[in-house]
Amino acid sequence: MQNYSKQSGVAAIWFVLVFIALASLTALGVEGARYLNNKARLGDALETASLLLAAQEAKQSEDERNQAYVTQVARSYLPDASTSLPQLDIHYRSGEETIEIDGKQQDVEFLQYKVTASTQHDSWMNMPDAPSFDETQNISNFAAAKKVAIKSGVSDAFLVMDHSLNMNSNTCQIKYPGSNIYKHQTAKLFIAHQLAHEFINRKQGISVDKSKEDIEPIEGNVAVFPFDTRTSNFSNDQSGSGNLPLCQNHLDFYSASEENSINGLGVDKGFGEIDWNHSSIKWLTMGEALNRQDALGTYVNETYNTQDKIGQWLPDAEKHIDYWETVNSIAGRNALADTSRESNLMAFPDNRLCRGNFMTVSITNPKFNTEKNKVGGYLGLINSFTSNSPITQNSAHKPGSYIGGWSASYQGILQALNDYHHHGDKDKQSTMVVILGGGDRPRASDNLRYKNGQVIDHSNILKKLSDHGLCEKIKSDYPKLNLFAIGIDVDPKSLKGVTKRTGGCIDDANTSMIDHKAATGTTGSTDICWGGTSPVGTDFSLTDYGVSTISAIVSAGLNAGGAAGQKEEVGSIYDRRTQ
Repeated sequence: MQNYSKQSGVAAIWFVLVFIALASLTALGVEGARYLNNKARLGDALETASLLLAAQEAKQSEDERNQAYVTQVARSYLPDASTSLPQLDIHYRSGEETIEIDGKQQDVEFLQYKVTASTQHDSWMNMPDAPSFDETQNISNFAAAKKVAIKSGVSDAFLVMDHSLNMNSNTCQIKYPGSNIYKHQTAKLFIAHQLAHEFINRKQGISVDKSKEDIEPIEGNVAVFPFDTRTSNFSNDQSGSGNLPLCQNHLDFYSASEENSINGLGVDKGFGEIDWNHSSIKWLTMGEALNRQDALGTYVNETYNTQDKIGQWLPDAEKHIDYWETVNSIAGRNALADTSRESNLMAFPDNRLCRGNFMTVSITNPKFNTEKNKVGGYLGLINSFTSNSPITQNSAHKPGSYIGGWSASYQGILQALNDYHHHGDKDKQSTMVVILGGGDRPRASDNLRYKNGQVIDHSNILKKLSDHGLCEKIKSDYPKLNLFAIGIDVDPKSLKGVTKRTGGCIDDANTSMIDHKAATGTTGSTDICWGGTSPVGTDFSLTDYGVSTISAIVSAGLNAGGAAGQKEEVGSIYDRRTQ
């Protein structure tokens, strides 16, 4: 009996020990597996949260909001966890580094987010007298995500700006106080200049729209290419005595033999083979040029309108353009067809070349680049650009005297492409923005015709350049140059040769329009210019609507060009189990 009692006691002890072991193993097997699963799910939650923080470029200054966001994500993965996380930290890092992408070393910016957290769970098998989990159990894990952005943005912005009669005609008028005299206002130019200002300010990360913060600065310079029938720049005259304003041509023309076979002119020189700025030519009066019996006299006679009481001459007649050569020689240009503003051939009112007060500003121009200490001078220069002749400015209340240059956007575009070819950063995204007030053509009322009576019309030239390979050349030779168009009181998609819809190179989606006469939120009408507050002069100011519209359009233009705020991103996740 005694042995039996001893054996029973031993068995009881073994039973208790086995029971405790089994209970512990059960707790470990059931709850251990549960907690391992929860730990993995917490890791998944933190991985998702860190990726979302990186995608949103979350700021450390908003840490409280970010922590609430992480908590919400964790709760969605672990619904049985406590409503708060006992421990949660977000570690923020940012900076620059060099990494290899596609075999090339690239300078990149990075944002890194490392999230560590623990969740609290009620144990299912808490046993005070046996090895088991505590009544509540904390589970910890972490994850990290890193957002890497190639430092591209916009390397350079090339602004091709209409300064022709398009920017004055069909716009609003301002009435002089106390009189019946109306002054044609260049409201379109005011808006165009504000667009240029916004691009220039973006160099410093400044936006005209003060309601927006943290505007991403563009990294390059801003070039401006104003145009009417030509572009305008300064160049040494033949004697080398100094810099003179020069109306520059960017088209190529037929040779003498081509003129003979194509146009039947029988001339000894093609239009582009004559040095129109030579001293023996530029000092001729229009009458002397008309009376010459050589190629010069032929070309002048061909498009000189003597029917109008004010004779007018359009030298760059479409029939003489060699489109193939123009497209294939973007890197160069035909300087022989340039004309100095001091030329007698340029004397008012015989032609419509460079009638406005404007000039080209290359991205390499040392005086008007967009360094911070020079921005003010650059903005002042843009403000001084006009689209009409001095006589217009002196008699602005007389619409009949309102003389400016006709439009040739292709001249501005070709010059901008030439500048990009020679000076642009081809390794980074750049944007070319064409700012238009209308199409390319002389005014119909000017009645310009060839000798055969055909009306001279420039509106086909840009499209014909596209037909002869301009778009393909831009795409193949300048793949990181992105094109965008802004119309002021005109839809760019309606203009021949501008967008792909009308045979041009610009995607229809990469266009914007400002209707300055009937914009929502302004007092705009046919008597008050869009955003205008001053009855005379050009002292306009923008309404809040105008400011936000311009800022939004500039952002759209930059975004279309892979621009500021739209960087090429390369995302990566750290392995949370090894870091």
